[in-house]
Amino acid sequence: MRPDLDFRALRAQIEAATWVPDFATLYRRAGRVRLRDRMAVLGALVGTLGVLAPVALAGIFGRPGPAVLGPNPDLGGAWSLPASATPSATGHFPSTVTVLAAAGSLPELVAAVDVCVEVPQARRCSLQLTTLGGATERRTPFVVDALRASPLERISNVQLTRIAPATYMLSGEVGSGSRSSVRFQLTAGTQTQLAAQAGVPVTGPSDRLALGPADRVIQLVQYGDLFGVRESDGSLSLVGQPPMARRTVATTLPAAAGWWVAGADLQTGSPAASVSTDQGANWIACTLDAPAGNDVPTLATLDGRDVWAFVPYSHSIRLFRTADGGLNWREVRGAVELPASLKTLDNRILGALVRKDHSVLMWVRSDSETVFFDSNDGEHFAVVPGPGGAIAPVDNGYASLGDPARISEDAKAWQVATLSATVPPN
Repeated sequence: MRPDLDFRALRAQIEAATWVPDFATLYRRAGRVRLRDRMAVLGALVGTLGVLAPVALAGIFGRPGPAVLGPNPDLGGAWSLPASATPSATGHFPSTVTVLAAAGSLPELVAAVDVCVEVPQARRCSLQLTTLGGATERRTPFVVDALRASPLERISNVQLTRIAPATYMLSGEVGSGSRSSVRFQLTAGTQTQLAAQAGVPVTGPSDRLALGPADRVIQLVQYGDLFGVRESDGSLSLVGQPPMARRTVATTLPAAAGWWVAGADLQTGSPAASVSTDQGANWIACTLDAPAGNDVPTLATLDGRDVWAFVPYSHSIRLFRTADGGLNWREVRGAVELPASLKTLDNRILGALVRKDHSVLMWVRSDSETVFFDSNDGEHFAVVPGPGGAIAPVDNGYASLGDPARISEDAKAWQVATLSATVPPN
């Protein structure tokens, strides 16, 4: 006989299997969980602000002044501001004037100067042409805002060459681009300021002109082709090229010494020197007995027969000399002993000149210092005091590009030169 069914137990089982949860209760529980999580996040944020707020306030109100901000990584190159160069009460920053190149004849030279407003991280500069060492000051520069397209652009390796009695060529490397050149016709008696970029961009010639012993040689781009410059009117001419790589014209040598070019051997990369005494028609090229260095040799001569070639390496300078106009070279061993303070020659520029008494002056320059070496016989060099900056030979003397700029007739006795008026950059 079948037992009676337990309807109450069966109902309980059915209700348990088909039970639907109370969603309102679930929503309330989920809301409490979210609120608890949000409060935890808020507490973490409050704790973090409690730690960082003092640091942020110190960074705002204790920010270092312009003197310790250091170089501008966007513009490149070293930049420093004197400790006293802080904004004035009106918010203006100080300006600096740096002589970069000089050319012409004493007592009044033409100088390329960089006039800069030292705004941290936004240094603005204007490259200008004015007079240096003259008895009468110009009221305005010959030229303002040369070469640069923007006052923020960095400029380096500026060269100024007089290619005709009143014609000068100014060139430089702007930003990270190649060298650009502009030609200016300057009138000594003019007191009117020329407009910005009032020069003629120099391009390579297409004709071969007749050149004479007084005519010079130039380059329009680094390591590029050489061109002759006719002294009478400044016209450019095609000329023959020396058989060497990394050609670099020695632009500061007297025209009567010939056209001297430093570079590297086409096969080995060893330092080399070439000379032409017939305005580029023929070249004498000689490879120096030395491995490739940091840079091409620096050449110095007065008459074109006795010539010195300084080859820089990281920790030494090797000296080569010729007494027959570049046909044969010999090394002068141990001629230059670097002082302990000059730990490396990397990123330094080497220059040299031969004085009228045939003594030799050589210098090593960086952004912060210039070390001078002197030799009476061209064989033994010793560190000597110098005028303060790199030296630019001019037609009848020398100009030191230090601060302050100085001029000299013999590169031994120096006098402070007067720099004529400049204008601040826009």
